[in-house]
Amino acid sequence: MADPAPAISHLRTNSWANNLISSEDYIPIPTDSRRPKSTGEDGFIAETLATPTTIPYCLTLQRRNLAPVPSEVPAWLPATKEDAESAAKPTPGVNPADVIMLFDLRSPGISGHPSTVHGGIVASLIDEAMSLAVAVHTSAPSAHAAEENPRGKIFTAQLDVRYKRRVATPALLVIKARVVGRQGKKFWVRAQALQEAEDAGGHLEWAKRKVVKAEAMAFWIVTPEAKL
Repeated sequence: MADPAPAISHLRTNSWANNLISSEDYIPIPTDSRRPKSTGEDGFIAETLATPTTIPYCLTLQRRNLAPVPSEVPAWLPATKEDAESAAKPTPGVNPADVIMLFDLRSPGISGHPSTVHGGIVASLIDEAMSLAVAVHTSAPSAHAAEENPRGKIFTAQLDVRYKRRVATPALLVIKARVVGRQGKKFWVRAQALQEAEDAGGHLEWAKRKVVKAEAMAFWIVTPEAKL
């Protein structure tokens, strides 16, 4: 597996990242998709998005004490502004993330518009964080071969991303993902992509406002090889 130590050392230079890494509620874990494999699996995350001009460092944090996943199917993201206004708002701290991923975004390799991350990359990073959130709620194989992916055969069946503001680069991007429903091999996952406010000049470093740049909901399923 990819050793998280270099990413931890680098990301600790950012005060927000350092606070997340130092949290007693989370523990750094290896990000297996950053490990190149001879089969070509995970090549997008491990190679294409692991260069000095894309995302040279990323880190995964897993919640130490995972809460049981509700068995009922959750409500999907609101379809309209009116739906969003009438929807119940989450209570801070009640539903913490299962997984937090930190990405050191660089330019120009992931840019769409100037200094702006391409929307497809944002969706891919959200999808990656979601996959790890599902993985921590599934049973790992009893023995890992050298080339085996401990996430198993989990696949995105539906992904709905709502872009709220541009994701800036170069900058730190934090994605929080949580499994909000499970029925057997079916999983429902929500995620938010956050960055520090770009207009936070004059604020103390630790008090900079965090802004939701995108939010997403997805339906995941564990699928055996024979059904692919």
